Order: sequence, then structure tokens, then C-alpha cells
Amino acid sequence: MAKGRRRAILGGAALLVVALVGVGLWHYVGRPDDPTHDSAVADAAEKVDRVLFGFEYDHLYQADKYVHSASQHPDVAVLSVTGETHWETGVTLVLRVMGHGVEIGADGSVIDERDEPICFRLQFGPDDDDRDDDIECPANDPLQVRQDPSLDGVDDRLKSALDAVDPDESAVRAAIADLKLDPAITLEVAAKNGTVGVALRAAQYDCIFARVTEKGAELWQPAHIQLAPGELPCASWVALSSNFGKGLR
Repeated sequence: MAKGRRRAILGGAALLVVALVGVGLWHYVGRPDDPTHDSAVADAAEKVDRVLFGFEYDHLYQADKYVHSASQHPDVAVLSVTGETHWETGVTLVLRVMGHGVEIGADGSVIDERDEPICFRLQFGPDDDDRDDDIECPANDPLQVRQDPSLDGVDDRLKSALDAVDPDESAVRAAIADLKLDPAITLEVAAKNGTVGVALRAAQYDCIFARVTEKGAELWQPAHIQLAPGELPCASWVALSSNFGKGLR
């Protein structure tokens, strides 16, 4: 490594952040005469910490999942990926992260301020995890990754729309269509015993369930952990089941 910081990711992203900040094990060989750059590196490194926390939180281990998850973060682009899985081949990612750097003078005034692309190499397995900060950025363009849609702000609009219709599948579909949601949001609607169940999904952990009865509409946004693989799917039958509105046992 010609320049930059190297940090092990042993024990996962959460332990990485806590351990290295707590004991100060930062190896930095870079540009001591450029405080603005150093500040940009620190800012970008915090964004990478959040990327790593997402990997750990979602228990990711496949290369394509790492790429998709990292690319959803603002100011983060994936420049390259090699390998297939953490435990078998190992996976190496190179990220380009926009860092905001500021140099502050002794009197508190801003001497210099700029945004700067900072690159990182993340190695996951197959035996050990490792991380290099502030490496030379490759010249290639980032990988093209689809951005997930979002359900932010949809719940209130959905509740109002569904409260205004009867528990009829066609009427519910028409009311949701009138909201003109992002076409990338998936919709499932099903009816059973005078109740209409709805599932709107934007991403793995971004889901809204709704059920419409003669009494009106109820909405439920399950917790992140409830939508983890092997738990609840974002499917209309869940809105019609006894699982609706409940936490995991």
C-alpha cells in the first residue's frame, strides 16, 4: 500500500468501528501537509463505516448483495468487485466515496474547503477481512447499480386513499393507482372474507402492509428484522393473516 490507512474488519463492521475508534489503532501515511485532504478522508471513512454497518446488519455475504447495498448510500460508488462469496472465494470491493474536507485556522476561520473523491479497498474473507483507506482511485467508471425506490411519505397518502374506498379489490387497486407511486414499487393485492390485503414493497426492508375492511383501512410497517430473509415476506397474504401488526415471537 503506497499510501493510505489500513484497518482490519475482523469481527464485522460494528466491532471495527468501536474497536478502532476506541483504541486509536489508525495507521495513516498520507499527506500530512494537506489538512483539507485529511479531513475529506475522515469524512469519507465515516460514510464507509455506515456501509459496513449495513453489511453487518443485513448479514450480507454475496458479492452482488455487497455491491447493491453499498451503492444505495449517498456519495458512494462501487468501482470494482471480485469474488463471489465471503466464505468461499472472498470478495474485494473498491469504493469511491465523496468526502467533504475543511481546514480550520487557529482563529476558527475556514482556510480551505472542498469535496474530494476518496477511494477504499474492502476485503471480505475467505480467511480474514481487511480494509485500506485512501488508496489511489482507479480510473474506470463506477458499476451501474439500480437505486431502490422508497416508501418514505407514502403511508399517510395510502391511508387516506384506502379509507375512502370499500373493501373491494378493484376499488383498492384503483385508489392505489391514483397515487401514482414510483413504478419500481411492487404491489400485491388480495381479497378474503370481506377484507382486502395490500403489500407495497420498495426494497427488502422497505415494505408497507395494509388491510381494508368495512371499518376503514389499517396500515403496518414491520420492523427491519421482521423482513429479514427467512422471516415475513412482503406479500399480500401477510396483510390478510394473523401476523398483521404483530412483532416476531
